[in-house]
Amino acid sequence: MTGLTHVRILVDDFAPMLAFYRDALGFKVVVDVPGTYVELDTGAARIGLCARTLMEAVIGAPMRGDARADAVLQFGVADLDAAADLLRERGVALATEPHDQVAWGLRLFHVRDPAGRLLEMTVPLAPPPR
Repeated sequence: MTGLTHVRILVDDFAPMLAFYRDALGFKVVVDVPGTYVELDTGAARIGLCARTLMEAVIGAPMRGDARADAVLQFGVADLDAAADLLRERGVALATEPHDQVAWGLRLFHVRDPAGRLLEMTVPLAPPPR
């Protein structure tokens, strides 16, 4: 195995999901099959927005679940507070304010995409001075 290349999110309504990942988060569209599949480059891996009906046809079974509980997508950012400010300016409500999770070694905040999926924006905490 070579590592994670994509996270594919099954969607029922493309417009708000594409607007969120492309416009609010600023990821570049690199593959676009309108209404069926869109791939966005995050800089590390790609996010694929895939029509739920297409994936159901491919595997021959329903693909239903609670999008709010099926995954947490974690993204590294260079400046956490600036990222939070930028998302607020773009109309994205923060689910949690920027805060330190010392046990995890991260400073982070959360937002939700239009389907309710949780996204975690993170930067490593600086190690304590010696």
